[in-house]
Amino acid sequence: MKHFPLLPQRLFVLLIGVAVTEFGSQLFVALDVGADPFMILVQGVSRQTGLSYGQASTVLMLLCLAGIFVFDRRQIHPGTIFCMFCLGPLVDFYALLFGRLLPQQRPLALTMVLVMLGCIIVSIGIGISVRSDAGACANDLVPVIAHDRLPLALRWTRMLWDFGCILVGFMLGGTLGVGTLIALTLYGPGLQFFLPVANRLACAVGLPADDAC
Repeated sequence: MKHFPLLPQRLFVLLIGVAVTEFGSQLFVALDVGADPFMILVQGVSRQTGLSYGQASTVLMLLCLAGIFVFDRRQIHPGTIFCMFCLGPLVDFYALLFGRLLPQQRPLALTMVLVMLGCIIVSIGIGISVRSDAGACANDLVPVIAHDRLPLALRWTRMLWDFGCILVGFMLGGTLGVGTLIALTLYGPGLQFFLPVANRLACAVGLPADDAC
């Protein structure tokens, strides 16, 4: 994340991206078939402390932000702070929404369709967030900083971070399931496939043109 002209537009696009991403992510949680690595950690902290998912997410974001401030505060951008304050309320809102809308008893086929739909939604949301170029969420910056300080490729520090979130979250009571494996498999290809959607949205609000605009 390099420059921040047109910051209000960038933050608006980032908000849309975070909202879309969390919609898909909380759909996973509500289906109770697993969640992405960070949400497994959020679940575990929530179940051990009695905090809501949104409150637990905010606490973990604050801890990540404190660590980033100590080790490499240059990585903190406007979107990093923005994400920290908007993520928690979104998580709680979607948890309440899906808790009321999703039937407790449903066919396996419907669950699998919803899992796939969640992957698509998360992929679109991540693409929109990246395209905003406003800064990354604090939890996503941790493996980037580890990569800068350790003799490891970024893919390995990201995998170690995800594994750590899954391990600690699972030990605290987070749900690890088939949805986790599906998400880890499909997020990357889905992001690449749906990135043009993010580019069109960014162009529509006046951000600098990309090749796909």
